[in-house]
Amino acid sequence: MARRTSRKRADRAIVLVLVLWIVMILTMMAYSLLFQVSLQASMTGTRKKMLQAEALSRAGIAKAIVDLRNDMLFDSSDEEGRIFDAEGDIWARPEEGKDEVYLSRDGEDKNQYFSVRVFDEEGLFNINSFRGTNMILLQEILKELGLEEKDAEIVACAIIDWADTDDLPTLPNAPFNEEGIAYSILKGEATDGEVDPEEVEPLKFRNEAYVSIAELLEVYGVTPELYFGPDTEEAQYYRDRYPNRWNFDMELDPPRRSRAREEAPLGLRDYFTVFGAGRLNMNTAPPHVLSAFARAAGQPDGESFAENVIRARRGGASDRNIDNDNAFKSDQDLLSREFGGVISVGQNLYSVGVESSFFQIISEGHSGEIIVRLEATVARNMANLQREEDFEAIDRARERKDRNSGRWERRQNQDNELLVRYPMITVIQTRRN
Repeated sequence: MARRTSRKRADRAIVLVLVLWIVMILTMMAYSLLFQVSLQASMTGTRKKMLQAEALSRAGIAKAIVDLRNDMLFDSSDEEGRIFDAEGDIWARPEEGKDEVYLSRDGEDKNQYFSVRVFDEEGLFNINSFRGTNMILLQEILKELGLEEKDAEIVACAIIDWADTDDLPTLPNAPFNEEGIAYSILKGEATDGEVDPEEVEPLKFRNEAYVSIAELLEVYGVTPELYFGPDTEEAQYYRDRYPNRWNFDMELDPPRRSRAREEAPLGLRDYFTVFGAGRLNMNTAPPHVLSAFARAAGQPDGESFAENVIRARRGGASDRNIDNDNAFKSDQDLLSREFGGVISVGQNLYSVGVESSFFQIISEGHSGEIIVRLEATVARNMANLQREEDFEAIDRARERKDRNSGRWERRQNQDNELLVRYPMITVIQTRRN
């Protein structure tokens, strides 16, 4: 009897242990399933926010493109029909529906919005427009960034030699008559002293136009600090990633800073572009670009020249209240101002103007904590379109405008108006950060 009771107890204990194991396994399975469902829901939510942020960022680019097109339409419809681009244009003002535009109409949802900025590429110098004839401007920029005069001349020549079509060094008194060997000798002398030309490995030069400003990092003498600006995160990143690539250093004086990028140190990237016809828009050029232009033209106080130009084109208005009443409307307008003499001399080194065709759009879409940043470079030009029936709406709108202004006359010969001029925007490149 006692044995039977003991056996039953043992059987119950085994069953209890098995039940406990089963419960534990089921609990683990349930927890694992719950975790997977929770993770999947989180991933789905993140993916949804990313798609929303990207859509908002694309909406920002679309908004900027519409503003660029409308600006040209406004200019061409003006009585004098003068097309110019300035800081008071609709595309340049953040308050014109481009700064924190919310997804909801009432703006109650503060977690979903886009912000977009448009920058005039032709407010910078086109790096492909530099030759030996205007190298003095390039040297002035390098000196403003902190290089000594001798180093500025060497680096300026290297930048030009990278893109020219021959193998001859632009540098006066070059140590060799082949650019790859000449700069290799200079590099060796800067680090090791005397160098035998027959033992050096020639530096590579593309001898083709720059396709990107970042290509400057491949040029002899252009260090990350010179390109990005000293003490920047990007410069340190390149130094850490390629520790042996820049085994030479050129002394940089205390750097100037950019107001446009929250007082960040200036670098070559803040002066140059690869887009445009090689004309500097004096309505949109930033202070450091204007300063370098004036110094190259023989004006010792480049900062004062930049301040005078900016004050004149803004009419003394603040950054947030700029209009185009005082903007430069034509090349003749530029030369007629008090600083026209400096501009007249400077345009022998680099052409100037008041109109732009290339712009950079930077749009950020926000959805909660997710941010998607898109960059697009676009070209804008006035195109001739063949008239069709679809243009009847344009005719009616034009007639209404002419009626309201008291200048309407019935057009007797519509057959002669076969073409319509309309702004076209072409997206050249896009990039996602």
